[in-house]
Amino acid sequence: MAKFWKNGLSFTCHQCGNCCTFEGGAVYATEQEFKKIAERLGIELARFYSDYTFMDYGKRSLKSVESGPCIFYKDGCSIYDIRPTQCRTYPFWPELLKSNYRWQQEAKSCQGINKGKFWTSEEIKIELSKNSNSD
Repeated sequence: MAKFWKNGLSFTCHQCGNCCTFEGGAVYATEQEFKKIAERLGIELARFYSDYTFMDYGKRSLKSVESGPCIFYKDGCSIYDIRPTQCRTYPFWPELLKSNYRWQQEAKSCQGINKGKFWTSEEIKIELSKNSNSD
């Protein structure tokens, strides 16, 4: 079956924060990414894990605050320059690229989908591979 994005897609981040603030989301990262964040905060990795993460289906995820946003999002991302690969590659996630329907559903909450920069299928494949390597 041909990928609906075989001819490319348009997306430009508007830094609106919608992808960081929806309730029930999980932000997974590698140990190296978690280490960078812990270093930025000036704490040991064990304390970072205890205070800022939880286990979700066998994978470590950043905690959210009670209202839903990522724990590091308040008037913007406080770790933007070292944010996890999952954040860097949005919206080019496997689950969003499974079908045009899923892509268009995501566009309802992301003002940058279907607008701005045109991404070729090769560029999209590169973004997808970054996510699969972060497991």
